[in-house]
Parts: sequence; structure tokens; C-alpha cells
Amino acid sequence: MSANDIKEKFGKERITEEIKESYEHKLVQRLEAPLIGLIAFSIALWGSKLFTALSPGTSLIFQIGGYDIHFHHFHYGIIALAIGLVLTFFEGPWFVRIEHILFGAGLGFVIDEYWLLLTFDATTYFGPESQFISMIIGLVITIIYVIIIVGVYYKSKGERKLWKELYDAVKSGKVKIDI
Repeated sequence: MSANDIKEKFGKERITEEIKESYEHKLVQRLEAPLIGLIAFSIALWGSKLFTALSPGTSLIFQIGGYDIHFHHFHYGIIALAIGLVLTFFEGPWFVRIEHILFGAGLGFVIDEYWLLLTFDATTYFGPESQFISMIIGLVITIIYVIIIVGVYYKSKGERKLWKELYDAVKSGKVKIDI
């Protein structure tokens, strides 16, 4: 590999793009991700609450090995949480967005089924206790999300500015990259 090949492979354009990608990744990870998670959580929790209020007793039932398997949205939540967890091993703004959508939605579905998981009594799932417990847990998690969003926004303000200045300096040539 010649010196020109090395400069071409690791030159100013490449480093500038790496800085830009890192800046965008940090921006999505720090600012958008908690908000996306909150929106997905809220849609999943309150949407499933609305669905169960409008059509109580509706669930998917599968016959497996002679058993009736009830597939509640708790199961969707566990699947979404598992896929979201696997996606944390990948980098990039879209992976961050998708994993937070899956995590938020999965958490919302699990919280909606909390009373059913706590009591193992499907008849009380549609009662006021179930609605109250899910609502309280949902509000607590929403408050936690909002605290994270506000805290991250103010904490990462300086970091975003630093990344932007570094990117602009490298792109404009103020910072010389010698390879």
C-alpha cells in the first residue's frame, strides 16, 4: 500500500465523514432516542388500554400440542424488548431509533399486562384495579422518561457544540490532519 493509497483511505474526507457520522449518531442517541422511546411507550400502553376497554376478552388463541395458548400483548412486549436488546449491538442512527421504538413499545405492552402477571387471574384484568395499577406505573415511567429527556438535552448541549465545532474546523481546513 503506497503513501497515496493510505492518504486516500484515511484522508481528510474520510475523517470528516467519520466525525459527522459520530456527531449524528450521538445526536440521535442522546436527543431523539428517549423521546422516541417515550412516544412508542405511550402509544403501546395507552393504545392497548384503549383496545382492551373497547373489546374486552379479545386475544389470539393458538392450538399447540392440544393446549390453548393465549397470546397476549405481554408476549408482543417481550419479543419487542428482546429484538430491541439485540439491536443495541449495532451502531448507527437508524439502529438507535428502531431499538428505542421496540424498547418503548415492548415496555408499554408489558406494563399494560402487569396486573395479569401479578395475579394470574384473567377475570380481574379488565377490572378497575388493573387499570389503576397500569396507569400509575405508566405515569411513573412517563415521568422518568421526561426527566431523562430534559436532563440529556441540557447535559449534551456542550458536547453537541464541541462535535459541531470539530467537524466545521476539519472541513474548513482550520485543523490540519497530517497522515
